[in-house]
Amino acid sequence: MYKDTIGYIFTYPRVPNFANMSFRLFHIQADKVMVGLLVLQWFIASFITSIQYNTYFYGFFGGALIVLPIIFLYKYLKGDVYYRVFISIAMMLFSVIFIQQYLGRIEMHFHVFIAMAILTLYKDIIPIVVAAITTIVHHFIFNYLQLYEVSLFDMPVMIFNYGCGFDIVILHGVFVIAELLVLGYLVRLQIEHNVELNATENRVNELNKELQHSSLHDNLTGLPNRLYLSRQIEIIKEISKENNEKFALIFLDLDHFKNINDTLGHDIGDLLLKKVSHILKENISENSIIFRIGGDEFIILVSKFQNENVLIPTITNFLNEFRKTITVQGYELRLSASIGISIYPDDSTKTSNLMKYADIAMYKSKADGRDNFSFFTQKLNTQMHNEVEIINDMQRAFYANEFELYYQPKIDTQSKKIVGAEALLRWKHHEKGIIGPNIFIPLAESTGFILTLGKFVINESVKTIDKLNSLGEKDVVISVNVSTRQFQNSNLKQDLADAISSKNINSKQLAIEITESIMMEHVENAISNLKDIKQLGISVYLDDFGTGYSSLSYLRKFPIDTLKIDKSFIDDIDKKDLDKEMLLVDTIIRMGQSLGLKIIAEGVEHESQYEYLKQRKCTTIQGYYFSKPVPEAEFMELLKNNLF
Repeated sequence: MYKDTIGYIFTYPRVPNFANMSFRLFHIQADKVMVGLLVLQWFIASFITSIQYNTYFYGFFGGALIVLPIIFLYKYLKGDVYYRVFISIAMMLFSVIFIQQYLGRIEMHFHVFIAMAILTLYKDIIPIVVAAITTIVHHFIFNYLQLYEVSLFDMPVMIFNYGCGFDIVILHGVFVIAELLVLGYLVRLQIEHNVELNATENRVNELNKELQHSSLHDNLTGLPNRLYLSRQIEIIKEISKENNEKFALIFLDLDHFKNINDTLGHDIGDLLLKKVSHILKENISENSIIFRIGGDEFIILVSKFQNENVLIPTITNFLNEFRKTITVQGYELRLSASIGISIYPDDSTKTSNLMKYADIAMYKSKADGRDNFSFFTQKLNTQMHNEVEIINDMQRAFYANEFELYYQPKIDTQSKKIVGAEALLRWKHHEKGIIGPNIFIPLAESTGFILTLGKFVINESVKTIDKLNSLGEKDVVISVNVSTRQFQNSNLKQDLADAISSKNINSKQLAIEITESIMMEHVENAISNLKDIKQLGISVYLDDFGTGYSSLSYLRKFPIDTLKIDKSFIDDIDKKDLDKEMLLVDTIIRMGQSLGLKIIAEGVEHESQYEYLKQRKCTTIQGYYFSKPVPEAEFMELLKNNLF
């Protein structure tokens, strides 16, 4: 404990590196104050303390010798420890002047102690120590000069006006040293306190920097985020405007990334996103910044160009890189990306519009089959606005009963009798007339409204079957199309069961049509769902067969009853190179027959097509050759008269 106390007294705190700049700035401010005080004392020595004994000359020139060098050195030494030493000596030299001007009056010695106290402003022990030494040396020298009655500027040198004696000088020195110790302790406390304040301030600044970085960057990838993007766009916008340059927003969205999260887990998904960000960093062009704005969406801001063609190499590099296999914790993953581009100022000068337009262009790439890129155009914008208008209008139209079912008959190839029909949804808009299913069905699928429409189609079809039963047509089968989203919905089986039970129809009178892509998206889940639906007694048709993942192994695996040959193969029947094309249609028919499946040829428009299919024992025909899709009443009339 004793050693610790002694050590504390005789060691002085060092200013750590992190606080050096703060202390230096403080010392510079303190230097300014001290220079001001010296100038003030120069004025006092010249015009106030010089009055009683007429020491103007002594006060003015003595002060000048002290102050002018200090002012000169300020430019070169401000904030430096040497400058503080010179300041402390200067302060004590003014004590010499004041004491001499009053011929050693004891009151003037107060200046010594006041000046030492003022020097604590520096929060540094060195100026105080120098001041104490200067004072003690001055007292010893002037006491000696006074003893031998030496004169200075026609004045006797006097340190004390009541006489000289080294005992008094020593006692005075003791007082000076005592003040030095007290002031030294106070300065020590000041330094420790300020160092702690600096440390706290540094910690706060570091936290603020971390918070600012966190607020402007994505935590997972470390890339700048949407907020940073908004700020950066405004900066780049001003620079581009000033230099008459363009910049682009490249909106990149990973295709089917959700499937990776759902099947492999979010941990793998997060690691993949990190690799994606690394790929982007490695392949960006000059004057580009990458941002992650959420999920699997990235934006690359490219600036300083005149022609948008310079963007093509960068974009194609991105697409090519994502086509390569990416290994994540043993999983070999293949990605693709859809990209949309908007350009300032060609497309817009507003940040919000540029973001929106890049997004629109990106969705155009997805609609075109993904793994592609699109530049924004005003035509695309108009199309998007029309689609948004349709999406917003669909729900109103549903409750306004603007949707209704049309039925396209299916004809037995041999007897030419109607054996069924495909239920097709039509929208009779109150202002625009008929809106084609090719327009509103994809939009309903993307928004989820297809679930409502799909349930409506099932219920309306069952009502039609009930009417058919009342007319004695109990062998006619009505098929309904089931979309991807509807098939993946867990309520599909229940919706079918509820509809059947609501009219108490025979479930064999109802069939569903699904595409190959639906089955292939989640194979095991698809098989399970189809088996559940088959348990209800409902038939399953495989629609557009031959256009997707067709293979014998898949046909054996999935519980389906009927193949529908796609119209594109039927169209080939009338082409001149019959041998080659007919072979493909024949193969599909024979494949289905060998598996015990019924065959429906859709899109039959000519007699030659009908005769060809009839010869090859295709079970059923559907197409404009017999009838276009018609409203329910017309279908009932066709069925009643059996006009074929």
